[in-house]
Amino acid sequence: MEPTDAFDGTPTWKVVRTLPDGAAITIRPISPDDREELRRAFRETSATTRYLRFMGVVGELSESMLTYLTEVDQKNHIALVATITSPDLKTERGVGVARVIRLEGEPHVAEAAITVADDMQKRGIGSALAIELEHAARRAGIHTIRAEVLEGNAAMRAILEMAGAHRVASRNGSGTLSYNFSIEPVHPTRIVDVLRGAAQTMAMSLLKLLPPPHAHEKGPDKGPH
Repeated sequence: MEPTDAFDGTPTWKVVRTLPDGAAITIRPISPDDREELRRAFRETSATTRYLRFMGVVGELSESMLTYLTEVDQKNHIALVATITSPDLKTERGVGVARVIRLEGEPHVAEAAITVADDMQKRGIGSALAIELEHAARRAGIHTIRAEVLEGNAAMRAILEMAGAHRVASRNGSGTLSYNFSIEPVHPTRIVDVLRGAAQTMAMSLLKLLPPPHAHEKGPDKGPH
């Protein structure tokens, strides 16, 4: 049975959670108003984080990526952000985001990922987000996380297997392995591990939104030089 305050898709939903160090974070659904904050947060991520999340290909979030990541239906694409408020209560900073995206043709299965700002890691934000996302996903009828990882990525595979994910037949052809993880109630650390391990799956989907090489998002095609 889901908690009575589990996210149900309502735009005004929010919860306040206290971290182990006593700090408070607000978790709420992402909205189009978060577009510039997401752009800023991405620019501030380390090279290591960018590599892990986007396989080293994305140097800047494109306009189509920002639209995809912030304008979501909260039904087939559920995205929650964690924020902190400045001491003067005048500004709000995004410090983490977690999302699940339902797979077409497999309504109970979704891709998923979680990212926490570099300077806010190891404070429990990932666990708090993972718990709320787990409740929201199950409430929406999503019961399994699907992770596609590169076959040669032994470290990522080990993370998923240690968390309890199991191999399934890959639908993406050679070079990748597919794992399923049931999101029945489990220890939040395991959920965070799986969401981080599955981030590469989300990266593969996001890379499809990149413009073709040498193309520009604005202006007419100038043709070959």
